[in-house]
Amino acid sequence: MNRRLFGLLAAAAAIALPGIALAQSWTPSRPIEYIVPYTAGSLADRNARAAAPLLSRELGVPVAVQNIPGATGFNRIFRAAPDGTTIGAGDPVAQMGLQIVQPQPFDALGFTWLGHYSAGTQVMVLSAKSRFQSLDQMRNSRQPVRCGTFGGISTGAMQCAMLGRALNFPVAFVSVQGPPELVLAAVRGDVDVASLGPSLWLDHFRQNNVRGLLSWAAGRDERVPDLPALRDVNLANLAPVTVLRAVSAPPNLPAAIRDRLVDALNKVVASPEWNQFVTQARLERNWRFAADYADSLREAQRLLRENEATLKSAF
Repeated sequence: MNRRLFGLLAAAAAIALPGIALAQSWTPSRPIEYIVPYTAGSLADRNARAAAPLLSRELGVPVAVQNIPGATGFNRIFRAAPDGTTIGAGDPVAQMGLQIVQPQPFDALGFTWLGHYSAGTQVMVLSAKSRFQSLDQMRNSRQPVRCGTFGGISTGAMQCAMLGRALNFPVAFVSVQGPPELVLAAVRGDVDVASLGPSLWLDHFRQNNVRGLLSWAAGRDERVPDLPALRDVNLANLAPVTVLRAVSAPPNLPAAIRDRLVDALNKVVASPEWNQFVTQARLERNWRFAADYADSLREAQRLLRENEATLKSAF
């Protein structure tokens, strides 16, 4: 009986080991192209350029960052061969929202999403010149709340749409060129509400140009500890719709290659060099890379679909 049991265990191990060995031994067949579908100097670009030499060290081949802004860059990643030699930057939540209001040449959840360097906390502010002074004044308002957006539809605009649906107020979107212009629009009073990373608002808080409205996360952010978070206003369920500074690969990436890339990315964010970069850039340390990472995006997708009518009517 013992011999038979030993034989069965040995056979099972023989079946399992090739898959394990493949995941551990896979190395890229050529240099890796790291596509950033955003402009040079953006945070996605900075993340990629900080990670590239560390990934190269882990994978044993050069990793070259290439900026191809917009849908062209995303489509380049999506159409690449699933052999591990093409990866890319991207925000899956923003792409899911964009796909709702405008057809794209790729499926936002069709990418092999490997994880994110950080999930950015957005800070939603009210212009000091707005007719609204608080969430309570916005609740059940018949007058539209003017929310700023950029790039067609921003994550902050999607957050504003969901807040309007939750608190029963109409939303009118005001489009500007980018984040710096959105800050100016809030200071001038061209918009009532704007949502961006906290560092862009700190000086304007001190100058009373804007008022803090919400920290768009379940819990409070240590950078703005006095600002209520979604849990404080019983809206913690909306937290999944936030900025994700993620890494993607083409669809149908073999599991062994995916797992090797995930392992390499986890080693990148555990390195002293990455921690130094994050400290200097004052970025969040909530990175996550995992084989099942895409499953965590389903809740954000559900929330966006619930607000599909609002998004489509606005954009």
